[in-house]
Amino acid sequence: MSKLFINEETFRDGQQSLWANRMTTEPMIHAAPMIDNAGFDSANIMSGSAFESCVLYLRENPWDRLRLLSLLMPKTDLQILIRGRSAFGWKRFPNDAIELLITCLMRTGIQGLVVFDGLNDIRNLKWHIEVAKKLGLQIHPALVYTLSPVHTDEYYCEKARQCMELGTTSVNLADASGLLTPERVKTLVPAILNTICDKMCSFVSHCPAGMCIDNYREALRLGVRNISTTSLPLSYGMSLPSTVEMVYHAREMGIEVKVDDDLVRRLDDYFYWVAYKEKKPIGQRVGFY
Repeated sequence: MSKLFINEETFRDGQQSLWANRMTTEPMIHAAPMIDNAGFDSANIMSGSAFESCVLYLRENPWDRLRLLSLLMPKTDLQILIRGRSAFGWKRFPNDAIELLITCLMRTGIQGLVVFDGLNDIRNLKWHIEVAKKLGLQIHPALVYTLSPVHTDEYYCEKARQCMELGTTSVNLADASGLLTPERVKTLVPAILNTICDKMCSFVSHCPAGMCIDNYREALRLGVRNISTTSLPLSYGMSLPSTVEMVYHAREMGIEVKVDDDLVRRLDDYFYWVAYKEKKPIGQRVGFY
């Protein structure tokens, strides 16, 4: 029986997609031990836009958040998302600034970098990858999915091959806009898996078009064993599928999932309470399930 690796995204993608990064550090502190003990393989806890929100809107120090979460989640590989050359800002930064940022992130306890370029220009990620390798960090480049005559299966295979040549830990197919369909998954995922051979292929598909669950199920059927999910209140809508539902589907397909079901449910209950307390919206499903 193959094992499913789950990357928990409540602190990053869930609250970024549904709450515009307005979750403060305080509720994260109470949830962090539950995530750490639930058996997730990794957790992505912040992105550049969250740094900006911390400073401009929440009046918090984002570095303090990173240090606190690292202390509270010692069992879990902590990841962070970097958006190419603009990193944590809105202009292109030189190599020395990128290296300083990655070094500081490593010192706070970050163990893995998820890096992407909006145009999938791997040249814009090469320096990040070299610095991360030098520091001993995991490197997870995300290939951004979109629709155009250019973005063929062969296109994505070539980008995956370039990532492989740079020595990345994995290759991530990221459907950030929810444009991916199960029919396209059937051709694209096997092509990427064939290209990267024994490297890990991770999969992310957002839910605004209502196809995320079918996309995830098809990816699992084809051999993907690393997916990103969120707690139930911060899933669906513009966000990702929920952990509880994807665990159910994976087990139904005969895939081993080693998470603590009770802690997953407690995490869901906790964030329902946070949403109620903070008057935040709950993710709503699109389509029919």
